Amino acid sequence: MERKIINQSVMQSLEPIDIELVGSDDFLEDKDETILTYNKDLLVSGGWKGNGGLYVVNPAKDDIQKMYDGYYAGLTKYNDGFMALKQPNNLYIFDKKLKVQEVLEVEDKSIKGLHDIKLSGDGFLYIISTHNNKIIVLDEKTLKKQREIILSKPGIDLHHINDLFITENSLLLSMFSVKGGWKGKPIEQWDGGIVEFDRQTFNPKGIIIDHLKAPHSITMKNNSLYYCDSLNLNVSKFDLTTKQKEIVTRFNGFTRGLYFDNHILVVGQSEMRHLQRLNNRFPNVSLDGGFHLYDCKSHNRRFIKLPVSNPYSIVPYY
Repeated sequence: MERKIINQSVMQSLEPIDIELVGSDDFLEDKDETILTYNKDLLVSGGWKGNGGLYVVNPAKDDIQKMYDGYYAGLTKYNDGFMALKQPNNLYIFDKKLKVQEVLEVEDKSIKGLHDIKLSGDGFLYIISTHNNKIIVLDEKTLKKQREIILSKPGIDLHHINDLFITENSLLLSMFSVKGGWKGKPIEQWDGGIVEFDRQTFNPKGIIIDHLKAPHSITMKNNSLYYCDSLNLNVSKFDLTTKQKEIVTRFNGFTRGLYFDNHILVVGQSEMRHLQRLNNRFPNVSLDGGFHLYDCKSHNRRFIKLPVSNPYSIVPYY
């Protein structure tokens, strides 16, 4: 197994760069679909304080079913079923009816902080171990560990890496601090961003988007990168053509978890962990956990409250 450590001095020397990506998947016309008639099942993971687990939610029916207990984070479709990360260190594989097929130990039992999980499309599975500054690469078929990439040093949450987006040649990684060092600092000093890494060498190329506060949940749609600028309580986008970023919509809570269904954007909202740091920045901050249905055309939204404080990932369950 290959193990690579990227020195903190390398991360601290990174500069903003332009990224060369080609977007796709324009919004599809669906005149009958609205946020009030959205009659589709969604699979939502969550945890932290009480009632954590996996939930199947149908917004139109106001139906919320808890399928499993526990603190679940990263979630992705896998073959005909799903994969989910359960704290502190397990990978669960489910069939399409959410029956457990296999449980694997990803890290040592002393390690906590598994966050995101993504399939590359060419045979690899990427898992983020946030508190260890680590990206773990598994073979998709054998589920054997192939590589480890560590930013700065293991065992200390310097960057709080949490989510990634995979292209043919690159990894885009969101983090609370690019240079490494955010804990104990005022939020104004957090240097959050999205950094591009070469997929083959894992060398960092540079900063794609900077000046973010606790970013999460990177995805691509309509020739733009979308992401949660979580502690700025918004969803933003970076246009791949103009190289400009703009706020898509702002809510009144911590944003994390994105799923696009045509023109409907599903956005997770978590209970605020850093409320004391935001009291002077926003006049209204929500303490509710759940998700928003946001219509990108009409700019209307609906909030679905869930019995879990910190929703993490949202994927279609149909």
